[in-house]
Amino acid sequence: MFNKATTAVLSAALLLAGCGPSIITNSKAKFPVPVADNAPAFLFPINLSHAGISGDSKTQGISVSAGIAAKFGKKVVSGQQLFDQVGNLSYELAEAISSQAKAGTWTMTGPAATVASSLSTTMTGILSKLVSLNLIPAGYKFKYIIAVHSHGSAGMAPKTVVVNSWGGIYDIESKEILDYIESSDTMVDDEKVALGNFPIVYNGIIQHLLDGK
Repeated sequence: MFNKATTAVLSAALLLAGCGPSIITNSKAKFPVPVADNAPAFLFPINLSHAGISGDSKTQGISVSAGIAAKFGKKVVSGQQLFDQVGNLSYELAEAISSQAKAGTWTMTGPAATVASSLSTTMTGILSKLVSLNLIPAGYKFKYIIAVHSHGSAGMAPKTVVVNSWGGIYDIESKEILDYIESSDTMVDDEKVALGNFPIVYNGIIQHLLDGK
């Protein structure tokens, strides 16, 4: 019989059994992306309710933000607590990055230009809120936006969910996508275990995107 500690270890091991990420990079982009404490990237709010893991998506979002702060410090600012402000743009931005990158068209033009315009408008409100939360100084504007969407489906093993994620880094000044990632991770469908696994999944995605590999 497994005790609770052993079960938790096995649960974490299941997370690490996912397929390695697939990354496409813009040939004009330079890696690693030069984020710093005084020039952080912004993680656009992720709709975690689509990940298919049991539990409250807002609580899961808090775990993602805490994990990002622990790993990246001030180099990446998480916007998870502001998800209610962005609505479906969370999905639309990741989808636009996906379609453009797969077509080898790294600038947000055509239909993607509408999404880029919506992002610009939405970021005005987000920046104001981040200032009020003392997460950024007044007048600051992000150069790099990290956009990711995830969707979960039942895994092969009992009580597991395969979480497929996709998205990339967008340079809001040049309107150029820097790179694009697709990642698949198997997570145990357990509320408490998931709170530890979510940060591992998204920290890994962010690190790959920043490194371009």
